[in-house]
Amino acid sequence: MDTRTLNLFSHNATRHGSLGCRAEVAAAMAEAMKRALSQGIGREEIATRMSAYLGEKISVGTLNGYTAPSHTSQAEAHGQPARDISFMRAMAFDEAVEEDVLIGLFADKIGGRRVVSSEDAALLEWAQLHQQEKELAERKKALEAVFKLKGRK
Repeated sequence: MDTRTLNLFSHNATRHGSLGCRAEVAAAMAEAMKRALSQGIGREEIATRMSAYLGEKISVGTLNGYTAPSHTSQAEAHGQPARDISFMRAMAFDEAVEEDVLIGLFADKIGGRRVVSSEDAALLEWAQLHQQEKELAERKKALEAVFKLKGRK
C-alpha cells in the first residue's frame, strides 16, 4: 500500500502473477495444521472453531480441499475450478490454529511486510523513539560544538 495516498493496490513490489500463490497457501495451511495437531488441535477442532468464528459451517472436507493439490495448484490443469480460501476464512483459520499463518503470508506477498502483535509494535515504536532521541542528542552536541567555536554560549 502506498502510505502517502492510502492506495491499497499501489506499490512497486507487485508484478504479473506475483500474488498467484495457491500452492503456497495450501502448503502453509497444511503445515499449520500439522503444528496445531502437535498441540492437540486437530482438523475437526479447527473446522469447529472456524465455524464458530464465522457463523457458518466449515467442514473438515473444506479444509482438506484448501490444502489438496488437486483442488489448488493442479485443479485448473484438470479442468476443475481452484478452491481458494476467502480472506474472512483465512482470518478464521489463523485464529483457529492460533498463529498468523495466512495473514503473515499475505503480508509478505504484498511487499515483504511482517505481521506484529500490538505489544511488539509498541516495542518497535519505543526503539524508534530511542534511536531518534540518540540522533537528536548527537545533533545537539554537534551544534553546541559549533557555538563554542564561534564564541557563543
